[in-house]
Amino acid sequence: MKRSRTWVVLGFALLVGLGGAWLWMEQQSSDTASPVATAQPQTPAALAVAPAVAAASVKAPPSLQVPEAPLPPGTERPPLMPKELIAQVLEDNKPLGLFMHYHKHVLLDEQGRDAYRKLLSGPDMMKTLADGLKDPGRGEVEPREQYERLMEVDYFKAALAWKDNPQREQLLAHAEDIILQQNIFGGQDTERRYMLAGGKMEMYRLLAEQDMQRALALGERARGTNMEQLTAWMATEEQRRRTQEEQIRLEMQAQARNSAAP
Repeated sequence: MKRSRTWVVLGFALLVGLGGAWLWMEQQSSDTASPVATAQPQTPAALAVAPAVAAASVKAPPSLQVPEAPLPPGTERPPLMPKELIAQVLEDNKPLGLFMHYHKHVLLDEQGRDAYRKLLSGPDMMKTLADGLKDPGRGEVEPREQYERLMEVDYFKAALAWKDNPQREQLLAHAEDIILQQNIFGGQDTERRYMLAGGKMEMYRLLAEQDMQRALALGERARGTNMEQLTAWMATEEQRRRTQEEQIRLEMQAQARNSAAP
């Protein structure tokens, strides 16, 4: 990856700025909220507790995975390092692994560059990775999932950085859909909501860099959904960031002029 980011921290800043947004979502009636906003994700069958195990303890939540038997002392598995986690993600997610194979190389020959551009403009590729970012996931957030989502965002950054990408319009449409997807709702793990909000903010900034008016128009499209307040906050935050950057640029220009003056 080109740079290090922590979505939990970014998401925390986003949700603090939103103030009562999540409280508002928690208070929504299940009769009036949209199905996407209120429906709880189904637990995969592989993670469900077997009926016999669940019956043995009334207090055991049915969606929890049965814990593995403890290992003998001194044989505990060490936690995977970031490189190992990333390698595991790329092995399991073949489209993402193919993208990162080319993305991590600074210099590509002509054949490699052509293959890379086919990925960056591939409709199936961009839809697959967009679907990954729209999926709310479930349970507690694991580092593996964070790395996977970061690399999925990297795909859209790389694809839009290619100025002559023939699928630019489709990429921007996917960015809009990811931002507007109603995949944050009450009952989710708190860090999961932070992560999803952080991912939306990254996509919003990417969209704003390409077309600010298009990004601002998302506020109207989000009206009446549980993304309305988050989208409005992202627009305000993006404007604030741009204002700060312009102020810094002007200050640096003034300092340069003062330094050059006799």
